[in-house]
Amino acid sequence: MTTTKDPTVSAALTTLVAYPTLLTHEQSLSLSTSGISACYDVTSWMEYLEAVDDVLDALVDVHSRLTTSSKATSSSNAASVITLETAGRTFQISTHSAHGITHTPSSLAAEIKALTRARIVVAERSVGLLPGSYKLWKSHLQFLCGLMQDSSHAEASSVLQRDKALTKRAGRQRIPIHLLSSSSNNNNNNNTTTTASSHHYYYELTVMAFERSLIRLHKSPRLWLMYAAFLSLYDPSRNVSAIRHVYNRMLVALPVSQHERVWEEVYAWVTGVLPLLGSDNLVATGDNEASGKGMMIRRRGMHKVKYGFESPLVEEWRKRGWGYDQICAVAGQEEGDDGTTATTSYLPTCPTETALRILRRHTCFDPTYAEDLATLCMTRYHRYGEAASLLLKLLNNVDSGNFISPNGTTRHELWLRFADCCTAHPREAKIAGVDFDGIIRAVLKGQNVIADGEGGKQSGGGGGVGRDGEGLGFQVFDKSGDAFGSSTKEEEKEGQTLQEKGNTKELINHRLGEMEGTLWTRLAEYHVRAGDFELARSVYEEALDAITRVRDFSLVFDAYVRFEEGVIEALMELMEEDEEDGEREEGGQAQKKSATNEDEDLDILLGDDSLQNSLNEDDPGTSADVELAISRAEHLTSRRPLLLNRVLLRQNPHNVGEWIKRSELYLKLKEINLAAASLEEALKAVSARKSVNGSPATIVLTLIDIHENKLKDIEAARNVLERICSKNEYEFQDVEDLAQCHAAYVELELRQENWDMALNLARRAVSGNAGGRKNKAVKGLSRSLRLWNLLFDLEESLGTIQTTKDAYDRALEWKVATPSHVLNYASFLKDKRYFEESFAAYERGLGLFLFPHPGATLLWKSYLKEFLERYEGSKTPRVRELFDRCLADCPPEESPEFYLMYGEYEETHGLTKRALSVYERMCNAVPDSEKFTAFRLYIAKAIQYLGITSARPIYERAISALEDGPASKICLEYAKMETGLREMDRARTVLVYGAQMADPRRDPDYWAAWHEFEVSHGNEETFREMLRVKRSVQAAFSTVNYNAAEMGSGAPRVETLDEESALRMIAESEGVEVEKKQVIGGFVSSTKKRTAQDLEGIEMQAAKLRQMTAAVTSDEIDIDEIEDEEEQQPPPPKKRATAADIQEKAIPTAVFGGLASTGNDSSKD
Repeated sequence: MTTTKDPTVSAALTTLVAYPTLLTHEQSLSLSTSGISACYDVTSWMEYLEAVDDVLDALVDVHSRLTTSSKATSSSNAASVITLETAGRTFQISTHSAHGITHTPSSLAAEIKALTRARIVVAERSVGLLPGSYKLWKSHLQFLCGLMQDSSHAEASSVLQRDKALTKRAGRQRIPIHLLSSSSNNNNNNNTTTTASSHHYYYELTVMAFERSLIRLHKSPRLWLMYAAFLSLYDPSRNVSAIRHVYNRMLVALPVSQHERVWEEVYAWVTGVLPLLGSDNLVATGDNEASGKGMMIRRRGMHKVKYGFESPLVEEWRKRGWGYDQICAVAGQEEGDDGTTATTSYLPTCPTETALRILRRHTCFDPTYAEDLATLCMTRYHRYGEAASLLLKLLNNVDSGNFISPNGTTRHELWLRFADCCTAHPREAKIAGVDFDGIIRAVLKGQNVIADGEGGKQSGGGGGVGRDGEGLGFQVFDKSGDAFGSSTKEEEKEGQTLQEKGNTKELINHRLGEMEGTLWTRLAEYHVRAGDFELARSVYEEALDAITRVRDFSLVFDAYVRFEEGVIEALMELMEEDEEDGEREEGGQAQKKSATNEDEDLDILLGDDSLQNSLNEDDPGTSADVELAISRAEHLTSRRPLLLNRVLLRQNPHNVGEWIKRSELYLKLKEINLAAASLEEALKAVSARKSVNGSPATIVLTLIDIHENKLKDIEAARNVLERICSKNEYEFQDVEDLAQCHAAYVELELRQENWDMALNLARRAVSGNAGGRKNKAVKGLSRSLRLWNLLFDLEESLGTIQTTKDAYDRALEWKVATPSHVLNYASFLKDKRYFEESFAAYERGLGLFLFPHPGATLLWKSYLKEFLERYEGSKTPRVRELFDRCLADCPPEESPEFYLMYGEYEETHGLTKRALSVYERMCNAVPDSEKFTAFRLYIAKAIQYLGITSARPIYERAISALEDGPASKICLEYAKMETGLREMDRARTVLVYGAQMADPRRDPDYWAAWHEFEVSHGNEETFREMLRVKRSVQAAFSTVNYNAAEMGSGAPRVETLDEESALRMIAESEGVEVEKKQVIGGFVSSTKKRTAQDLEGIEMQAAKLRQMTAAVTSDEIDIDEIEDEEEQQPPPPKKRATAADIQEKAIPTAVFGGLASTGNDSSKD
């Protein structure tokens, strides 16, 4: 162990020798290994210091336990003894002195104090030998800072017991007690003096240690941050300049790559805003974001993210619960004596100007903090002009075209903050060089706002903001290099010179979106707060004439109304104040009134106006101002529909409906001239190609109506129509619109009884020779049906026959005539007894309108009808030629009517043979849906003219030509005719042939008629044959797959069903009830029900019936006997029949009639 003459070191060594373990470490320092002394080994010193720290921790822990137990057992005499073994030494500790007790709480505290000093001595020795060791310096400095913290707690407890007012202030602001104690009363007791001196001693010792460590380790950011945190936490004098200089030295000493760590702590020290623990930024929220209320500027901690731990200052503040979570201006909070808002967090002690200079320099290092600086200027430092300049700089967006806020603030929110800041504080914004009026006007008008740093002026009305704060009216930092000091006058002059030389031009993009109305209202409020009420009113009027959105209109109009109401309320208050002042003055003038009565009477008699003048001088005219304000408000309210209409027209000036509505609004206000002027303006604004919500012709017609009916100015109406129709000043897109204008011109002259003028206008309109510019609409007038109809009506009523014929002929020649025109032309000629010309008109019309045009049918009908009426039975060849021409091209759907007319004509004026041939042609030409009716008519006509028997070939052709349903009906009629001729066999053959086309379930009338026929005219065999055919047909129809078309070609094959199953299936699918089997009258029903299994079984039963009835000669029918015989027959075999088991038998030809030959042919095949 080395000896020394220093009493401090000797005392420390004496304390350390008492601990064997520490003595071992002390002795090891004098040893050497490989020629290197252990005193130069960092590891040995660190182990030595850690051993001392362990002993101190154990002693401090025991001391705290004794202190706690002594308070708990103060009322009792019992004393607890604690045995502690540490560093090779044993302690017997108790609250009372006794035998074997080595230490009491007081002696233990002295031991801890001595060991603490020894630990400091050991650390000083280590850093003295190894001054470049970061580990030794960090351990030593952390120990000293810990001692400072303990002394601060001791001093705080004594101060809290002494000064209750100080305690209340500290509890409200939660600031360090030792920072307040230095300014408190000086009547301290001895204990407090001792604690304060101890605190000051450790503070000076720690400061000197930091300064010595930074001589060698000036590139270590950790030590710099610890030093700055220590000064900000434990400086008893609260010297902000000392902390500023430390941070400035830190920035000078460290490389730029380490400045981010420094600025994060500087920002927290200046603003009191702690960084976030997470990795995401906290986005601004709240209803009052735009005004700076509720705007969060808390950032994520880069120090924590990059290095895994927080900076010393932030870490210590977080432990103590100091700092802000956000910077906000909360309404309703009480303010302290210094004007600051009382909160539950630590308030930074940095002065405002110093803080602003620091934050400006920080903004130069990290421009993303400019938004936070603007927020602080609005909420905490109340530098509204600087805030407006910073927000303008953000809106200028020099570096990039798209602004990205680290706090998630949108460009829309920045505009609102800028507007609110300038609106609420117009004077400060104007002093800062921000021309809010010019900026807003330029942006709203769509101009590029150029912020010019030269002299703080703005091109286009913008506010000038240059780089490094030039043009803001303040300096960012001291040009001398001390970022946190104050600048001299010479430096300020240099800064002004640089500002004058600067010429930085920056553009503001004017993509406002839905902010237009808000900015207009803010601009008006800006002038209201500045006291320029007339200018504010002109801004409102300008806004109402400029905005293009209904939402913005609502904002501006409501603000305008509130402004006028506020003016009225202010004037009313002035009137009330004047009345109160007048009442007070009346009391003082009452005494003088009696003395001046004679003079006043004399003045009245002489007519002197001196008294009235004096009264008028006393009256400031407030009542007139109130009336004027009220009239302004009423006028503004009455103008709302017109103003809203104007907004809609600015949105789309081609909205015809809104222009018409505007004229109607003026008419309601009895402003007829303004209504006409608005429509004139509409003609200039509306483009026919872009017009919506109506036709442009509606504007012209409405304008004509106003001139004619409202203003009674016919010449003005003619002038408008002449400009539209003759000079073609308005270019219509649709021909119909221009035709409406021409028609309106003609009708105007008709109402004025200018017949010739009207007729000439109509002729000119369709002639295509109108003057003015030629466009698509003008060229298409000659094909306008509206104008041709008007011309035809005028020619027939006002013109001559020749002019009317010329008009119709020209329409037919230009192919603009319609079938109705042809019909009218022919009718006109007929009325004038020009029959052949009328037929010629029909011929020309038929040349234009051929089949299948719908007009051809109308023309042929009218043509044939008129021709037949005119010539009746004469000129038959010409009539037949007309009918043949008509029927040659007529489609089948339209032909039946013409065939009937042709047949009727031949019956009346021609030959029967020709008439029947016409009906026969009709049966072949008409569509399938009409053939049944055509054949019946043909049959009826043949029977009428040629007899019954002549209808047989017609019936046969009808049966072969018609479909199944109509064919079965024709068969019934054919059989009925044969029955009437007593040709029973022919009738039965027809019925058998028609049975294959009649489904018993769908056509029961057919089978009922056959049943009645057999009962009346048949025998047992024919009746059985009818039943057999019915069952066969029913079974055949039951095997049809009715859903085959829906199921497709790949549908599975349907199995054959029996009669009853098929009937039930069809009934269920069609939703009908199964009909009960009819009982045949005159027969006894069988007691046995037979079911046919398939078509082959039915054929076998029919063959057996024919064999059994072959020998029957009697006409009587005994069904019961036959059924009994069938019952005695054995049932058919159950095995499946094969082709070898089937026997073929001939079927009588009479049964099937004409089908027999077909069956024979198929059997031969």
